[in-house]
Parts: sequence; C-alpha cells; structure tokens
Amino acid sequence: MRNRKKMTVSQDMDLKPFMNLMVTLIPMLLISAEFAKVAIIDIKLPEQRGSQTKTAVTQQPQEDKSEKLLLTAIVTDSVVTLGAKGGFMPSLFYSEYHHYIANDDNHDFTVAYEPGKPVKHPNTGRDMTIYERYDIYLYTVDGETRQMIKTLYTSFGEMLTNANSEPVQQANVGDTLYALSNPRRVIIVKNPAEFELKPMSAYDELKNRLMKVKERYRDAEDGNDVIIAAENQVIYDKIVQIMDKAREAEFPNISIAKLRG
Repeated sequence: MRNRKKMTVSQDMDLKPFMNLMVTLIPMLLISAEFAKVAIIDIKLPEQRGSQTKTAVTQQPQEDKSEKLLLTAIVTDSVVTLGAKGGFMPSLFYSEYHHYIANDDNHDFTVAYEPGKPVKHPNTGRDMTIYERYDIYLYTVDGETRQMIKTLYTSFGEMLTNANSEPVQQANVGDTLYALSNPRRVIIVKNPAEFELKPMSAYDELKNRLMKVKERYRDAEDGNDVIIAAENQVIYDKIVQIMDKAREAEFPNISIAKLRG
C-alpha cells in the first residue's frame, strides 16, 4: 500500500491592491481635511465673578476696543441669523425640503422635512433611508406668513441682486443687475425673459449677506473668520453647505460652536 503524503498549499494574501488603495486614499483625506479650519471657541468669563456679595462684580467690565468683527452665523431648525460685534442682521427664516433618489427604481422626489416623521416612497410606501437623501434645500420664507419668497435667477442658477445687494423679483430692459458670484458679475438686462423667478435659496441669501459683510469689514482683524453656532437638532449636512457658502464669500477660517438649549 503506497503512502500518500498530503500536500498543504499555503496561499499568501496579496496585499498589493490594498496598499495601492491606501497610498491613494490617505493623501485625499489629508487634502480634504484642509478645506476648513475648525477651532474651539474659548469664552472668557469676567474676573471676580461670584454669587456672594463680597465676591460679586462691582465694576463694569472693560469695553472690548479691539477691531475684531466676531462674525457669527447662528443656525436653528428654521432660522439663520448673522451677528457681529456691532449687532445682528435681520433673521433669515426658511423652510426645509429633502430631495431623495430611490435606490431600487431611481424615483426622484422632494418632500417637506418634518422632524421625526419617516419619509415614504411615493409609489411603494417603504421607508426611505438617509443614504437615499440626495440634497437638502432651504427656501426663504416670510417670518410672519411663512409664505415662500421668490427671486430672479440666471440660467446658470445664480441669484440676481441690485446695486445694494438686495434680491430682485423683476427686471426691465436696461436694468443693471449683479449675479451672485465672487466677484459679483455685472449684467445689463437685454431680455428679461431669460431670467427665472424661483424660490430663493437660504444658502444663496446667506452667501449674499456674508459677501456684504466682507465688502464692508475686509480690514477687520478677524476679517477672514466666521463662527457657525448651531443647535443640536440641526442636520450636519446643512452645516457643511453653510461652510461651503462661507468659503465662497471669502471666509476661510471657520469655527464650529454649539448652541446651548
């Protein structure tokens, strides 16, 4: 009877494809990490602060005489407000809509966002997943009536403003308008029909206001800085889009803060 030796074949795992992926992926992650400079906000309390009479503050704190702007964008689930050392701009009220594309049948639809309410597929009724959410739209509304505000856009999707950087709802032949690019692009109206009246994006109006602040306070000590302070329930995707608009308005140094309830 012949002895048969069992031969074991060891197969080494080929790590070359994995290493090639890492060599490509790591530089991309490092580059994307430089898109925004995120800082921790340090709030300094007044000295000698206390609750007892002997330690209570008896003198008015010294006025901050620095040239810092301290620009802050305060974001809640329905309002964005720009504030700075000198005060606040009028609040920007908005309604939120979510755009979905279904994975199973590529059905494309947009629904008004209702916190805590699951989004259903219009045809099958199944619950949509967060991975099927394609985009988040914020449309400006009137603070009292909640009616959607419309403004003119170019065929390239650029919001139009007048010389005072105010959104416009109509245009006439010969008018001088400005497209919301950076720098603003001058347009002499020849054919008003080439512009479209659409719901005004809160992202666009926020960028417009940030550009106005930049134009006025370009020489401030912190003229490149903006703080985004958001409530806990604000979806992170919205914060990312606001950060993008801040960078487009030439505010590259972005700090993230959390609003306390």
